[in-house]
Amino acid sequence: MKKFFKRLLVVVVIILILADFGGAYYLFNFAFSRTGFSSKGNDQPLNSAEVWAQKQKQSTWRQTSSQGGLHLKARYYPAATTTPKTMVVVHGFGDNSLTLGNYIRFFHQAGYNVLAPDNRSHGHSQGKYIGFGWQDRQDLQDWIQQLIRRKGANVQIGLFGVSMGASTVMYYLGLKVPQQVKTAIADCGYASINGELTYELKRLFNLPSVPLIPTANLYTQALAHYSLYDGETAKTLKHNHIPLFIIHGTKDTFVPTSNAKLNYQNDSGPKKLWLVKGAKHARSYQKNPALYQKRVLTWTAKYLN
Repeated sequence: MKKFFKRLLVVVVIILILADFGGAYYLFNFAFSRTGFSSKGNDQPLNSAEVWAQKQKQSTWRQTSSQGGLHLKARYYPAATTTPKTMVVVHGFGDNSLTLGNYIRFFHQAGYNVLAPDNRSHGHSQGKYIGFGWQDRQDLQDWIQQLIRRKGANVQIGLFGVSMGASTVMYYLGLKVPQQVKTAIADCGYASINGELTYELKRLFNLPSVPLIPTANLYTQALAHYSLYDGETAKTLKHNHIPLFIIHGTKDTFVPTSNAKLNYQNDSGPKKLWLVKGAKHARSYQKNPALYQKRVLTWTAKYLN
């Protein structure tokens, strides 16, 4: 009887281990693989702002990522009149440079040059696995360095990101930021990759984070070459000195509003927090476009002049 129970225990343990690794691999592919989502713009009609952005005078910029050697692309929109002021806009998970058409348009119409990259594994950029903002932060650094080389040392740069793009911006601020970067805006970004995945596991599947996330992290480290525990604004904003404007909707159920308060608390530089009443995830602009533009452009004009 004892031998039977020992064998049964071994079988149960093996089943649990296989279930854990199988579930973790599914989670990894679902959340991190390019094939796990359908990028808007490839299979959905463009909205009016995206059509506008597509038709504007622009050029394609290219770079090879310093992490992984991926060929990345970006859209560059020159301002109507020559100016050193440039906004770099960073899109979110499953999107691409065109899906920020609303933001590209109002920055461009306000007189800014606009650089809109396709993040790795999105749009026209290469990549099999999503960087979740952590690997993208180094890609953003490379775009900024290219912008400085092309436009000169007097260029003035503002950063703007939505959702994963906002987290990319906040993770980027933990790097050595060139003096040309004057300000940053983060709309509905998550504070940590681990925290966001933990929340989504509970929300979508009613599952605990352990053991799935630690096991999924093994796949992330082996295949995507970073750790799910690296991306945290508690670390990257700790010594930040770049003025940061944090925006978040109060009805955000994808990236809870508590992330905005945590990001604001984690930041050490000049900062402002705007909680947009009634706005869902990445919908603060749509809630009140005129007010959104006024507050964002007032912020950028304060630091880019």
